[in-house]
Amino acid sequence: RTAAPVAAPDGPVEIGSVRLDPARRSVSFDGKEVELARKEFDLLALLMQEAGAVVQRERLIDEVWDVNWFGSTKTLDVHVGALRKKLDPSYIHTVRGVGFRFVSPEEVS
Repeated sequence: RTAAPVAAPDGPVEIGSVRLDPARRSVSFDGKEVELARKEFDLLALLMQEAGAVVQRERLIDEVWDVNWFGSTKTLDVHVGALRKKLDPSYIHTVRGVGFRFVSPEEVS
C-alpha cells in the first residue's frame, strides 16, 4: 500500500529563497532549480504548507510515507538531512522529541 499524496498548496509557495511549485513539482532555491526525490518534495511541501508551525514526526511519516509504515523513523531524519543539504539548513528546525518546523531565516534573526 502506498501513502496518499500529500495535499500540496494550490499555487506556488515562496518562503525566503525557497520556491515550491506543486503543479510542476519543482523547487528552486535562490532562483536555481533544485532536484528533489519524490519523498523529499512531499516532505518539503508539507513543511512549507505548515510554515512556522511544528509538524509532528508522526504526521510527517503518516502523510509522506504511509499510516501503516513500520520502518525506522530514521528514514525521516535522513530525508530532512538531504533537504537541509540541498537548501539552506537554517530553514528546517528540529523541535527535539516533537518534529520539525520550516521557517525563513529572516524570521529567526
